[in-house]
Amino acid sequence: MAAVKCPYCWTAHRRADLQLSCGERCGASGVKFPERELKKGRCPHGELPQTRRVCPSCGRDLLREYIDSGGRNIAVIGSSDSGKSTWVGVLVHELQRGQVSTRFTGMSLDLLGEASRIRYQRDFATPLFEEGRPVTQTASALRSTPEPLMFSLRLPQPRRLGPARVAPVVTVFYDTAGEDVARAQKMDQLMNYLDAAEGIILLLDPVQMPKVRDLVGTNSKKTGFTEQLHVVNRLGELLREQNKGSATRKLRTPLAVALTKVDLLRDTFGPESPLRQPSRHDGVYDEHDGADVHEEVRGWLDQWYDPAFDRTIGNSFQTYRYFGMSALGAPPVSGTQLSPSGVHPYRLEEPMLWLLARFGAIKTRRK
Repeated sequence: MAAVKCPYCWTAHRRADLQLSCGERCGASGVKFPERELKKGRCPHGELPQTRRVCPSCGRDLLREYIDSGGRNIAVIGSSDSGKSTWVGVLVHELQRGQVSTRFTGMSLDLLGEASRIRYQRDFATPLFEEGRPVTQTASALRSTPEPLMFSLRLPQPRRLGPARVAPVVTVFYDTAGEDVARAQKMDQLMNYLDAAEGIILLLDPVQMPKVRDLVGTNSKKTGFTEQLHVVNRLGELLREQNKGSATRKLRTPLAVALTKVDLLRDTFGPESPLRQPSRHDGVYDEHDGADVHEEVRGWLDQWYDPAFDRTIGNSFQTYRYFGMSALGAPPVSGTQLSPSGVHPYRLEEPMLWLLARFGAIKTRRK
C-alpha cells in the first residue's frame, strides 16, 4: 500500500499507521490509536471512533479526500519577488472560475478544509480581486511553519460505456520564502518539503537578471538581487541531501521552470514567438505548443541571462520544461496597488497543466 505523506509535516506513513481517536461515548474519549487496531469498525474499547484520521508525527487532522485520492504534493519555489504567492493565488482563481475553467469543460475546483478556505480568501482573493493590491511576501520557514493550501481539482473523464468518471486530483501547494531557498543553514524544514514533492515549479524572476534590469528598469528599492543560477544549484543540493539522486544520476522529480513577468519582456521576443500567441491548451495539454514555448524560453535564457543555466538544469534533472507567463498581465503601480486594468493572467496555468498531464489527470495532444 502506498504511503500517505502528511501535508503539514511531510512525513510518510502507511495507511494502517494513521491514527484515530476514541469517540465521545468511549470512556477513553480522545485517546488515539493506529487505524490497524480497528475491530469491525470500532475502537479497542468497542465503541465507534471519530472519523478523522490523524498524522502520528504532528497530530494534525488529515482530510479523507486527501488520503483516499493520494494527494499530489507540488512545491513552488523561487527567489524573493519572483511572484510565488501571486502565481498560486491567481492560479486557483483561474482554475475555479477563470478562463482556464472554461477551456476545460466540466472542470471544478474546491478548496479543502476550513484552513485552506480561510487562508485563500484572506491572503489571496481579498487583496488581488477585491482590494486591487499585491499579496504580502511569504514569511520564512525559520520564523513560522508554512501552511499548505489544499484543493481538489475535478476533471470529467469520458468513458465508452456509462457516464463520465470524475476523478479528483487533490493538490497541495507549499509556498516557501525566497530567502529559504538561497541560504544553507537550518534547512530541515525546506528539505522535507521538497522531499514530499512529486513535482516542483521553479519561478524565475527576470528582473533579478542584470541585462533585463538594464533594459526594463525596476521600481524596486532593493539593492541586492538573487543570482537565479544559485537558486537552481541550491535546489539540486537540497534534493540530493534527501537521497533523491546521487552525484552521477539525474534527479527524477519533474521540474517546471517558469519565467515570470513576461509582460515586461514583450520587446525581447520576436513577432512570431509562441509567447506572443494565445495558448493552445484547450481541454488537453498541447505538447507541440509546450515544446515551442520550451525552446523559445531556452533560447531567451541563453541570450538574456546565461547559457550555463540551461546546461545546469539539463545535467541535474531528468525531466524538465520551460514556460513563460505573467500572473498579473501588467506590473503593479506600486507596492500597495495593482495596475488599474486589474488582473489579466497570461499562460500562468501551463506549468500546472504540464504536471497534471504527467500525473495522467488530463490528456496530452501530441500531433
